[in-house]
Order: sequence, then C-alpha cells, then structure tokens
Amino acid sequence: SSGINAEYGMEEVAGSQQVLIFGIISAILVSVVLSFVYWLKSQSVGKSEEVQSEEDKPEPRKVEPKTTKKPAPAKASSKKGARRAAPTSHPLYINMLRGHSDTIVDMDLDQSGKLLATASGDGTVRTWFIKDMDKGKEIKYTRIPLDTIPGSVSISPDGKAVAVLLPTNNAVEIYRLGKKPGDEATCVLTISNIKGDLKDVAISPTGRFIMVSTIATTVYIYTLKGELLHVLDTAQINNGQVSISPCNDMVAASGFTPEVHLWAVQFGKSATSNPFQQVREAMDLSGHKSGIYSFSFSGDTRRAVTVSKDGTWRVFNIDVSWQLKEDPKLICCGTVAEDGPARVAMSQDGRVVAIATDVNINVYNADTAELMDTLEAVHSDAILGISFSDTGKYLYTSGNDKSVRVWLNRAGIVRDVEGWTESLKVATNSSHKERLKQQIAEARAQLKELSEKSN
Repeated sequence: SSGINAEYGMEEVAGSQQVLIFGIISAILVSVVLSFVYWLKSQSVGKSEEVQSEEDKPEPRKVEPKTTKKPAPAKASSKKGARRAAPTSHPLYINMLRGHSDTIVDMDLDQSGKLLATASGDGTVRTWFIKDMDKGKEIKYTRIPLDTIPGSVSISPDGKAVAVLLPTNNAVEIYRLGKKPGDEATCVLTISNIKGDLKDVAISPTGRFIMVSTIATTVYIYTLKGELLHVLDTAQINNGQVSISPCNDMVAASGFTPEVHLWAVQFGKSATSNPFQQVREAMDLSGHKSGIYSFSFSGDTRRAVTVSKDGTWRVFNIDVSWQLKEDPKLICCGTVAEDGPARVAMSQDGRVVAIATDVNINVYNADTAELMDTLEAVHSDAILGISFSDTGKYLYTSGNDKSVRVWLNRAGIVRDVEGWTESLKVATNSSHKERLKQQIAEARAQLKELSEKSN
C-alpha cells in the first residue's frame, strides 16, 4: 500500500509539472500572436497616414509641350554625351561648306564635279559651286527657299536643274538653276498628289526619268515632264535606300530584307523618242544576314558595295549578264568597325570604299577589304551622308552638325600608285613610262608629306 501511494504521489507531481510547462508555452504563444497583430496594425496606420498625406497635396498642373511637326526623314541617332568640335587641322581636311541652320538630310553631287546640292531641315536647298575645291577657299552657292522641309534632293545630269522632294506636300518640285552662283532658281515643274509617305527622289543620270520612292514599298517612275510611266513594288516590307545607278538606268532598293534588289528601266533605242518599254527585274545583291543600311555604286556601275545591320560590308562585281540570269560575283567582304547605322560610298573607279559610323570614317581597299585610313571625330555630330567626288580625289561628308566637310582621299592616292606601278611593268612606250614614273614620284611625295603632317 505504501509503494502504491508513493507511485501515485510521483505521478501527481509529474502531472503538475506538465500542466505548468503547457501553461508557460501557451502564454509565450499568445504573447507572440498579440505582438504580431499589434505590429500589423501599426504598419497599416503608417501607410494610411502616408496615403492621406499624399492625397492632401494639390495635384500639379500639367503643361503640354509645344511641338513642331517636321516631315523630313528622322535624324540618325548619335552617341550620348557632349560633342567636341571636329578638327579642321586634320591632315586630310580640305574645306567646309557652312550656312545651313539645321541638319543636312541629303546631298547629291553632279556627274561633272561642278555642283553639290544639299537639302536641310531649315527649309532650304543649296547648290554649291565646287569646281575649285581649294583648301580653305570660300565656296559660292545658290540658296533655294522652300515652303516646307525637304526630304531629298537630286541634280540633273547636265547640272542645270535640281529635283526636290517635299514629303509634307506629297510632291516633287523641279527648279531650273541660274547661270551664276546666287542667281534665282525657278520652279519649272511640280509633280503633285503622289500617294504615300515620300522618302527619296532621283533624276536618272541618263536624263530619261525621275524616280520617287515611299517609306512603304512603292517606287514611282515619271518622265521629265511629270507623266507617270510605271509603279514598282519593291516587296521589301519597307523601303530603306532607293537610288539610281550612275549608268544603265538601274533602280536599286534596300529595305527590311537582307539584300539589295535591282531593276532595269528599259527604253526603246530610237534616237529621237526613246519610248518607255518596261521595268524588268535584274539581280539581287545578297549574302547578308540582316537588313541593309546603305549601298553605293562605282561610276561605271560595274561594282557595288553594301553595308548591313549584321555588321558586315560586301563588294560585288555586278558587270554580269543579268539578262541570262547570271548572278553578281562577291569580290570581298569586311567587318564594320562600329555598331549602329552606317553609310557607305564607293569611289568612281571602284577601288576604294568609305564607311561612316557616327562621327568616324573608315576607308578600305575594295579588292582586299584591307583598312587603309581612319578618320576619327571628323564631325561634331552623326554623319548622315557620304560621297566621293567625280574624280575620286575628295570625300564629302554631311550630317547633323549642319555642315558639309571635304576630305582628301589618301587611300585613292595609294591605290593610284599601285595601279601605275603595275602599268609601268608592262608599258612599252618610253614617253608613257616616263609619265608613269613622274605620276608615281609626285604621288609618293604627297603621301610622304601627309604622313609627316599626321605625325
């Protein structure tokens, strides 16, 4: 009986201990729950006070900024940050054409090398008389005021007229130029009611037709009197660059797809009437993996160069029998030095290629893709246009900084020396040999002088 009582007493003590422990744990849990609830309430009150404080503030009055609609093509984007003035002390610098008060959206050189036309966001076109492009010499010009912003400009083959694209008016105006710089230009023809958002205009170098392209996929072919001859669909989703080859009356168009399409605009062989016949698909410049930024032809249209969004450029031999479905031949390809939009130009003899990206220019051998020259920070803002002179002696660039800058084509001089040296090896006439030796010596002396200036 005493053993049983002792055992019962021990169980009673153990039970009391369990009750005590359970009570302590319950109190702790209740305390934690109450603390958490109190914290949630305090957070809710704080947020409500913040919201109420914000609601009590008066709402600021919205002011809509004033905007001015500009129908000109969008300016190329340039790198962020402050620009420094482009140097005029560069050893290849020749001259600068200034006077526009806004971006130069387009420029065109005539075949004779006497005129350069520029179209600007300031609502004017200027034709510059560039026959004597001496270093630092003031270049005279004719100013053509317009009632809207031009989108593109093209000089006639004889240099006596310019075609100006007016996107806002859906029109093209043809101006006859005066005989001297400063003479008033006269509008002699307006092609109006052109459907679509207009992009480019060009007068055929043969003088047979006028080409007008839209931002979509349409290209219109007109006579010089403004009569519509043909409507071409480029099937490019949208048109990028659209231009006419220097000869052969080829219309070329780039766009969303990774190639440049070429069509032949064909006329009859009559010496008097040259009646229009048809527009016939000729060839494609293909091989890129992305859309084309820009393209250019040699002066004889035997070569073409393309630069693509895939970061590469290609030189093609397009002197082929396209009527027999012969494809262009790839000559060489290279890599673009910088990312972003690129503009390309090919020299008249097809031996040099220049590529502009942002404010820089790289010049290449068009046979080997070898880098021959680099011109850094030669504009104070993005370059939008680039073209070689008719002789290949000069390189013209224009863009966002409202100026046209003229550079000596040093790479062209190097290529000339290479060509003259090869000709000397096979020359048989003594006077011809002496002339070649003299040309080589003069060119090498000029290159030496440029090298010393660079150093």
